[in-house]
Amino acid sequence: MSRSSVFISLVCTSIVLLACGPSAPTETVQSDPPAGYELVFADEFDGSDLSDDWVTCYWWQVDGGCTIASNDELEWYRPEAVSVDDGALELTASVDPQETTDGDVLPYQSGLVTTGHLDNDTDDIGFAFTYGYIEARIQLPEGDGLWPAVWLLSADRTSLPEIDLIEWYGSRETIASSHVHERVDDERASERVDTVLTETPDRWHTVAALWTPESVTFFLDGVQTGSVVDPELIPATPMYVIFNLALGGPAGDVDADALPQSFRVDHLRIWQKADRS
Repeated sequence: MSRSSVFISLVCTSIVLLACGPSAPTETVQSDPPAGYELVFADEFDGSDLSDDWVTCYWWQVDGGCTIASNDELEWYRPEAVSVDDGALELTASVDPQETTDGDVLPYQSGLVTTGHLDNDTDDIGFAFTYGYIEARIQLPEGDGLWPAVWLLSADRTSLPEIDLIEWYGSRETIASSHVHERVDDERASERVDTVLTETPDRWHTVAALWTPESVTFFLDGVQTGSVVDPELIPATPMYVIFNLALGGPAGDVDADALPQSFRVDHLRIWQKADRS
């Protein structure tokens, strides 16, 4: 099936996204991993410190701060913006101008954690996996220009493939987006799932994805939102986990008066097939 196809009326390429628009989740419930899967990684964030599986910057920047400049993001990630308290990981965005390694100044400080490489000089990695069922319970922040995300990135230190369980923009707070990005014929190719985000008590949601050799299927609060099945787009390499709270870029203008705001994670759990031979 071509990359411009629509899957269960939810998945659109960027070319046809505006015509497609968000849809309510379908009624396929997935509250647990499939039968025959075993838990291979979990963090309940019950202590007061991050475990050794996590680092607080992308591997390509090792000076204690980082961002993704190509996204026009306005935050500089610092370990001071990451904490574990009251049974949750907390990534806090604040108005706190930060000088970057390039000498520029970004107006906001924020937090990021990843199970990826510590830096560009080591092959050690916190945790990466190929195929499985991944679930996270998250609490979204409030405010225009905020951009929290739960995503997977290739463990071979390339920008693709990428699986986004959820990306949320504070300027369009009723919509949650999921993506699969891959390189096809040396070009970036993507499928996107836009879903209506139903209000929940205290803004807590559970996001999940079932990644198999044939498809990537997304779930929000236990309900299936869409699947990507184009074989050219399904990642087949180990991937690691990222939680981050970005500001600006495609999320638009930041409401600085709403800060500080925190993106909280209650737990992360990953299952894989018990028989992976």
